[in-house]
Amino acid sequence: MRAETGRFSGHLSELDGIDAEHHPGTDPANVHPFERRPFVSVEDDESRFPPFGQKAAKPASAVLRWHGDADPNADRAWLVRDLIPEEGKGLMAGQWGAGKTFGALDLSACVMTGLPFANRRTERIGGVLFIAPEGAFEIPIRLRGLTECKLRQAVEDGSIDEDAAARVERLPFAWAEECPRLVDRNAAEQLIETATLAQEHLRDVFGLPLALVIIDTVAAGAGFNDENSAAESQKVMDAMQALARATGAFVLGVDHFGKASETGTRGSSAKESAADVVLAFLATRDEAGNVSNTRMALRKLRGGKVGMETAYSLDVVQVGETFAREPITTCVVNWHYSLGETVAAAVKEKWPTSLRVFRTAMENTIAEHGKHLRPYGGEGPEVRAVSEPELRAEFCALYPANGETSEKRAEAKRKAFIRTMKTALDRSLVASREIGGVDHLWMVAPDAA
Repeated sequence: MRAETGRFSGHLSELDGIDAEHHPGTDPANVHPFERRPFVSVEDDESRFPPFGQKAAKPASAVLRWHGDADPNADRAWLVRDLIPEEGKGLMAGQWGAGKTFGALDLSACVMTGLPFANRRTERIGGVLFIAPEGAFEIPIRLRGLTECKLRQAVEDGSIDEDAAARVERLPFAWAEECPRLVDRNAAEQLIETATLAQEHLRDVFGLPLALVIIDTVAAGAGFNDENSAAESQKVMDAMQALARATGAFVLGVDHFGKASETGTRGSSAKESAADVVLAFLATRDEAGNVSNTRMALRKLRGGKVGMETAYSLDVVQVGETFAREPITTCVVNWHYSLGETVAAAVKEKWPTSLRVFRTAMENTIAEHGKHLRPYGGEGPEVRAVSEPELRAEFCALYPANGETSEKRAEAKRKAFIRTMKTALDRSLVASREIGGVDHLWMVAPDAA
């Protein structure tokens, strides 16, 4: 029996990860094989076994808070009023194609400049750290679209103050293309280290705090062994909570919906259960992938009313051209003030920002040269139409183009006109018909604004 015990205890360091190198002063022979923990003598632990005649130390009691001590009129601290708290963790989940990443970047722009997000007041201004283990190559183009087609317009309109306007050319925005595996034990520590670097730079260069951290997407950053595991999902949310506490920022994870949107985020329900906020980007998508009826629903908010929906549209904007003079496009989110506006926009197809010059050219030409015509005969509807040559001349006068010679500039204007006219026709924003050997166009969709 004694020899058998010696054989068993000789392998304890392999079974339990206990060895003299990592646990100095611990003799594996003193480890009980069934308890699997090192043997502790009375002399080695005086906190648990005080000397004879002395009382054992009492554990520290929890801090108690009493009603009446706190300010009864105190309000919650918000990042976005009645939508996202100043500190905590949450999810921005949605269907494929609903624009949830565009929504996350729009939220970033609002936090950095003070613009309202989803028609709600942004109450904390600060910098943003965007951790993008998925699709990081798209960030520069999408930021350019936000800056050129939304933020600069806000500067011109006076929608943001002078300090925020000065930041538009160099936003307090940093991103990382790598994310620690969130289910790992040291993930929070690595996230905090990255966030600390961002905090220091934001404070030194911009004089701003780190207000928002976005992880896009949770699935790409988590490294799940089993996405349906509640234990693994809780580890991810715990890492996000630890990051929020260490930085004082709100940590938002961009996530996917499952096959049925009503069941919520893909995988374990533990993610939504642990979140302080869940924002759902919803849409109707046909078999071809076309998306309509886009809206954001407040699926969960601790201490707040849920179920409210805010309609939005994803507007395609042009941010440049390739060497082959082909357009470089991205999308920006435009929020509506009622769900009815989105329904109307789904039917009428709101004019996107990329067609702003074409639309202005249509309006100017109609005002100066418009004719009342019945393009489909005497029984058809009457429209106010313009000829294609008149419209092209006005468009070319409005459209700015780069080129070393006048011929190159004229060619760039001609191609832009053909491209934008085709887009307007494809989206049924204008209609065309040949009348008297000349193409005539007219507007069929008023601006939803």
